[in-house]
Amino acid sequence: MSHWLKMWRPSRLFVSPSTTRGIYPTGDSAMRRNRGSFALYLLVLLSVATLAVAQPAGEEIALGRCDRLPVVSMQVGDSDFQFLVDTGATSILNLKSFSSGTSKDIRISSWRGTAATSAREVTLGELRLGSHRMHNLKLPAIDLSPIAEACGGRIDGILGIDLLEQLGATLDLQNRIAKLSVEGPEDVQTRYQDMERAMGPCHEAFNSGNAKQLEDCFDPEIILYNKSGEYRGRKQVMEYLQKHFLSYAPNLRFKSKAHDVQMFGNALWYSYEYTIDLPDQQIAGNGVAMCRKSNGRWRMLNMHNSLVSAATFPPAPPQH
Repeated sequence: MSHWLKMWRPSRLFVSPSTTRGIYPTGDSAMRRNRGSFALYLLVLLSVATLAVAQPAGEEIALGRCDRLPVVSMQVGDSDFQFLVDTGATSILNLKSFSSGTSKDIRISSWRGTAATSAREVTLGELRLGSHRMHNLKLPAIDLSPIAEACGGRIDGILGIDLLEQLGATLDLQNRIAKLSVEGPEDVQTRYQDMERAMGPCHEAFNSGNAKQLEDCFDPEIILYNKSGEYRGRKQVMEYLQKHFLSYAPNLRFKSKAHDVQMFGNALWYSYEYTIDLPDQQIAGNGVAMCRKSNGRWRMLNMHNSLVSAATFPPAPPQH
């Protein structure tokens, strides 16, 4: 099919969100505030942590067949849809699969060129392919029954060059896979915001001293590093937090501000600065953290913090 192909630009991985909500409280030796020290700090962290995350080399999606035509499964909400993969066309939905929307005149590209036609325009809040997500798409919907009948299978839409480019996709028809690029800045930002929303209740659990709820915010393989030692697993981490912080609730307040964020497969790491307000002092510091999403839930996987104030670990509260 004849259609121009645009050069695919490599995606930037770094974004700078303004705030974060999570549970990263600890303290340790002073560390400079500049970003360069965080980069070195991160390299050390990643070298010693055992993390079950994908490497940022992209994602491979298996291609199916409708007769001899390549198809791929995509998701809208909780439903699966089968899209024909076509580098010579723009993306189109099957009107019989996506019946909502408004009618308007649009232009559709195919192997015969670009032509004006009347079609229904459908807005998709989110369209997913593997771990990649595209948001607020407006796509034309026409009757694709002739294509489905020709290949003898279900066709819910066409995944065309416009969305393939947005996904950073390359096709390997010999091995029947589509290779998707590492997600770009917009995707990282969206993933970060998803994690931030999910960790909001964990932030409140720390401030209120709710140990049971807070424990579920940590990955079973959580590792916490600070001056006093290394804590592995939920039990050790919770014992540390209970002894040094949670006992002060409700006179306890954690705040943080994130800086650079990067994605590794199903995990996010980011650097941040934080403060913890206690009844008689404020602890301030910097750190790096990693969260991992598994079974549909974000959890904290790794924390490594450092004090930048003169404050030391608070004394344990009096025992009654």
